[in-house]
Amino acid sequence: MLTPRFVRFVFCAMVLLGAFPACSIVEPGAPSAAITVRGRSSFEVQDVVERVFTARGYVVAGRSMDSLTFERDAGKTDRVIYGNWVSGEVSERAKVVIASRGGGKYRVRCLPSVVRNASDISFQDDNRRWQLFSFHFSGILREVRRELR
Repeated sequence: MLTPRFVRFVFCAMVLLGAFPACSIVEPGAPSAAITVRGRSSFEVQDVVERVFTARGYVVAGRSMDSLTFERDAGKTDRVIYGNWVSGEVSERAKVVIASRGGGKYRVRCLPSVVRNASDISFQDDNRRWQLFSFHFSGILREVRRELR
């Protein structure tokens, strides 16, 4: 016989693992921040994303047709966790992916990571942050949504 506690546990596990697409918390690629916005084109959305991130101190590190990559110097905590404490270069990187959903809607997802030796292409070490939710990047994406209105 199934107990109510077991049924609740199974339901919560299915929601967290994405069994119900409309209710899933975890998206493919596990973004720590994601929003859906309206815009005339993906270029308009990219322009607004770039303005908002550069206003927050990020520098554009890469571009493609559907994404932008931003970097800035990492904070003290990240330097202690990911650096070598003496002279390691540690950067905070955010890859922002923009996917069209049709009808002028775009899904904007932020994938944060911490990078050691970001300026050295052959020896850079990219460590993805596996967090379910980021208040920092969610706030930035909410600002993107406000500017697109």
